Amino acid sequence: MGWASWHPFSFRDEQQQLQGLDIDLLQAIFSRAGFSASYSEMPWARVLRELEFGTIQLTMSANQTAERERYARFSLPYRNEETVLLVRRQDRARWQGITQLSDLLPRQDFTIGMMRDFDYGTDFRTFMQSPQMQDRLLARLRMEPLLKLLLAGRIQGVVIDPMGLQEMNLAGIPLDDLTPLLNIQRTPVHLMLSRCTTTPAQLHRLDEAIQALLTSPEYTQILARYRYQLPPIR
Repeated sequence: MGWASWHPFSFRDEQQQLQGLDIDLLQAIFSRAGFSASYSEMPWARVLRELEFGTIQLTMSANQTAERERYARFSLPYRNEETVLLVRRQDRARWQGITQLSDLLPRQDFTIGMMRDFDYGTDFRTFMQSPQMQDRLLARLRMEPLLKLLLAGRIQGVVIDPMGLQEMNLAGIPLDDLTPLLNIQRTPVHLMLSRCTTTPAQLHRLDEAIQALLTSPEYTQILARYRYQLPPIR
């Protein structure tokens, strides 16, 4: 299992024990599937590369895209994630006419920071491909530098799952100076398995385990532990 530190989804506590919403959900899924996991921490961009080459077998909290389907299998979704566009609170009035992503296309004075190799759902994926945005997207490996650039006024917005701001609060980022401008999309996330070193049968076992977890009291208990909104079960 390849994982990247991102509080409250996956992180090490003060005793260096692995904790987090996705860790707890994964362990509940694996328990039902009869699997056990060993964990390797690495940056998210490397997680994707190692998964493609088969040196790790699985990762969590992944959006399903055509590019990733070349080298990965995807489980059923096991939770949802939110995506918002953050701006500085002091600039909120400046951007008051922006109510959807397309409103940003003609705004040459608006540059967006984002995590490298992250996927933020179909709406943002389409938005990124617009010719007007090609020179106005800034990708970094870590979120903290992006938020510091935003607070300094060097960029005008940052795309993030708002739950991830818990880690930025721990890092001392003044979150009171930031505010959401747009709610971009709610996206289902999946377990992502390497096509090189996993089988359809293993994926099927995981899917059965996810279905069993989603209808169990344990699922709502895990989400409540992290104050996470329950996604709809279909």
